[in-house]
Amino acid sequence: MARPAPSPESRLVRLGLSRDEAVRHLRAAGLWAEEGPVGDVLDVLGCVAETATPDDALRSLCSLAEQHRATYDELVADEGWLARFVAVAGASRPLGELLARTPDAVEGLRRVWAVEHAEIADRVEKALADASTADERSSGVAHIRRRATADIAARDLTGEITVEQVATELSELAQGVLEGTLRHLHGAIAGGSPASRIAVIGMGKLGGQELNYVSDVDVVFVHAPTGDDDDAARREARQVCEQLLTILNASTTMGRAYEVDPTLRPEGRQGALTRTVEGFVAYWQRWAKTWEFQALIKARPVAGDDELGRDFLLAAEPFVWPRELDPDVVREIREMKGRVEQKPEVRRHGERQVKLGPGGLRDIEFAVQLLQIVHGRADFTVRSGATLPALGALAGGGYIAEEDAAALSSAYRSLRSVEHHLQLANERRTHTIPEDEADQERLARSLGYRAAGDTPARAALWKDLTAAQRVVRDLHAKLFYRPLLEAHARVDARHGELAIPGAQRAMGEGAAVERLHALGFADARQALRRITDLTSGVSRRARTMRAVLPAFLDTLADTADPDTGLRMLERILTNRGDAADLLATLRDHPPATELLARVLGTSEVAGELIEVVPQSGDWLADRELREKRRTRDELTRAALKQLSWHDDLEGRTAALRRFKRRELLRLVLRDLSGSSPGNIRSAELTALGEACLVAGLQAVVEHLDEEPAADVAVIGMGKFGGVELHYPSDLDVLFVHRARAGRSEDDARPYAHRVAELLIHTVGAITAEGTAFEIDTELRPEGKSGPITRSLDAYRAYYERWSDPWEHQALLRARPVAGDLDLGRDFLDLAVEMAYPDSLSDSEVAHIRTLKARMERERVPSRVDPRTHLKLGPGGISDVEWTVQLLQLRHGRRERLLRVPGTMSALDSLQDLGLIRSTHTTWLREGYNFLGEVRNALYLLRQRSVDVLPSSDVVRDRLALALGYGRSSRQEFEEDYRRRTRRVRRACEELFYDIGDDGGLRP
Repeated sequence: MARPAPSPESRLVRLGLSRDEAVRHLRAAGLWAEEGPVGDVLDVLGCVAETATPDDALRSLCSLAEQHRATYDELVADEGWLARFVAVAGASRPLGELLARTPDAVEGLRRVWAVEHAEIADRVEKALADASTADERSSGVAHIRRRATADIAARDLTGEITVEQVATELSELAQGVLEGTLRHLHGAIAGGSPASRIAVIGMGKLGGQELNYVSDVDVVFVHAPTGDDDDAARREARQVCEQLLTILNASTTMGRAYEVDPTLRPEGRQGALTRTVEGFVAYWQRWAKTWEFQALIKARPVAGDDELGRDFLLAAEPFVWPRELDPDVVREIREMKGRVEQKPEVRRHGERQVKLGPGGLRDIEFAVQLLQIVHGRADFTVRSGATLPALGALAGGGYIAEEDAAALSSAYRSLRSVEHHLQLANERRTHTIPEDEADQERLARSLGYRAAGDTPARAALWKDLTAAQRVVRDLHAKLFYRPLLEAHARVDARHGELAIPGAQRAMGEGAAVERLHALGFADARQALRRITDLTSGVSRRARTMRAVLPAFLDTLADTADPDTGLRMLERILTNRGDAADLLATLRDHPPATELLARVLGTSEVAGELIEVVPQSGDWLADRELREKRRTRDELTRAALKQLSWHDDLEGRTAALRRFKRRELLRLVLRDLSGSSPGNIRSAELTALGEACLVAGLQAVVEHLDEEPAADVAVIGMGKFGGVELHYPSDLDVLFVHRARAGRSEDDARPYAHRVAELLIHTVGAITAEGTAFEIDTELRPEGKSGPITRSLDAYRAYYERWSDPWEHQALLRARPVAGDLDLGRDFLDLAVEMAYPDSLSDSEVAHIRTLKARMERERVPSRVDPRTHLKLGPGGISDVEWTVQLLQLRHGRRERLLRVPGTMSALDSLQDLGLIRSTHTTWLREGYNFLGEVRNALYLLRQRSVDVLPSSDVVRDRLALALGYGRSSRQEFEEDYRRRTRRVRRACEELFYDIGDDGGLRP
């Protein structure tokens, strides 16, 4: 049996209409007869069904048909025109009612071209001239505004214009209304001889061309006298502006034209309605708050005298974009944003508040404006008053990642669309999604969402909205609370100009070179060429460098060698495979930029490490990761893990060097960030050396692939044994072996010899990957002439029969560092026995003194002034070490506290035991630490000799800066050097060369 055709009424229900109400409206309009629809009404209803609220759309359409049938007939004959009409009526009840009773408003929807302020201004001026009463003036302007609003909404709701075009046209509309009203009033009041010129400055969303359908129109008024009568100009300007506000703010039968708000003017409602440019400047200089300058980012002349408007902007420029920005401004803007977040409406509505709520429009606007305030001082391209163009410019300038800008822009468009359509519903200023589900469904449909099966349209809206808000929250936190954004604020805007090729050209090469000279560059022209190469073009590197370089140069100027720092930056960015990732780190983490500048300007060595160590970007950005201390065991496990990826000794040798290089860079970065005390650095350098020996020894034993004939232990000596390594230090070691059970010494010796030599090569040889640590075995018995390793018995025999006192002295710092622990402990027992005799004879003391004096004479090169030799000169490192060691030799047998390998540890024990005065302790400790810091700094500066003060004043200037002295403080450094070495020498002469039987305490 055939299914009966659906009734006309049931088709109404299928179209989403309320049947009875729809039939009633259609009958009233003569579009529904007893037998059903008249003519092609059902086709028209198909268009109605596509709207946000079909019932509302039908009501307006039927009302138009009932009151203005001719207009209705023309409308339904034009498919595009009809779609625009019903889209507005279905999304906005107030505008639907306007269309239903106003044929000329319907006629306005026929057009498809953009609203332009010039046309609107002419229409407004004519309407005001034709009006005979105050109410007619206000209602006439309101009518023009609402007709144009319906036109914009029609093209918005049918997808003919984008959300940006909607905001632009709404702003053009407001600008035209202001312009036409001002022209009419000024002409009517002033006649042909005005006393003043007047300009209207658009602020907020009007200034940024971002108006909503229902927005306050924020303005300030500025005037200037046309002659000499300032008072007449002020009175005339005030009268014009007051009447403008009266006309546009008035409520009429056609609604209100606009709510024009002039309270962003100086002193708000208490301040003068209009001022001269000079009056604004006087206020800005003395009284203006940070938020007032922030608001001026969006300032734009919108009506009146163009030249006066430009003068206003020019006068505001140095206040909005100061050359030097107080970092407190960043804090104030953040605090202001925090106060917004605490508003009751935000806390009450939460994520339903698309403007002020979490992840809302204000999050984007505040983040963008803060970045503009910081970076726009030097870069004119980011000074746009509109959010989306500003985001594009910030990405184009490299200040934020392109993907972040794209994500924020997409979220901004989504949120603005929601905001627009919320306001259209009732022509009411709101930013809050209603709680009522039916209203949410209406909003979702107006935005183009549709139900899917049993899932309502609002579900998809909420899904997309929540995703957009999440993106905004995350990126707002990343950008607005970017760590130490204040660092960029402190940067002189002139440094930013150096990083922007266009600004360089405007500045002129000579001025740029002069500025670079002032920043400390010796070869300023070469520096300018490097800056130009780094920042020119449209590559991601160039864009990011334009953002990063100002802060980099600002910090680099205070370093030891800005020229080398800039050269190393260019080299790193050219040679690193992951340079893009490093650039992103620098852009998003200003402290990383500062640290990199400090590191590169202080140490070419560190720059070379950054070039090849992949982890350097993470360490620059992450303070906790960089500053976490690593123990010997942690370093050893890390070294063994890195070597485990390779099967052959050559591969493991290269891996060991990469491991050492990586860990050395971590220490250098921590050191140059100012958070690594010297004793901690020395301890971790020593632990790094031990880890390399342990891993290297395991690699060697596995490489030999034979049954070990001996156990081998590595004994640390010198600074290595004393846990006091400097950056340039070798690893002083001895090797000791012991035959394994069932093996003879003849088996053990050659095996141990192979192990030792191979370990020296594995750890110490220079390869394409560099070197791990140089190993020095010259402290072994008989020096270079002696066997590289001996048995424990052979060591005992040598020390008891042939050794000199200095060799016993060297054993004071012996410490097992790798290999067989039991054997190492046995050697240490022997070392303690030899190093701490029952008594020290006068001849032995004399021998030690003589040997030290001979070293000072013979080992200081003839061309070197002994006073500049850090190790062997008077007051040098050896004065401290030999003084402490002689006291250890004399008293160590009796005082076990002295049996420690470290010089500073022994010095502490000497003071605790009352064997040395506190003054001497202070002199020796401060001198020893100071000279160690000088050696480290010389190494990082890549000086050929780290044991001699450089003779060049230029290099000494760099050394002083590297050590933390200010620029032009070389003399202060040299005075410190002389004072400290003089004190060390005095303590040495009193304690080492003139030591008494009381062990150093003299009357």
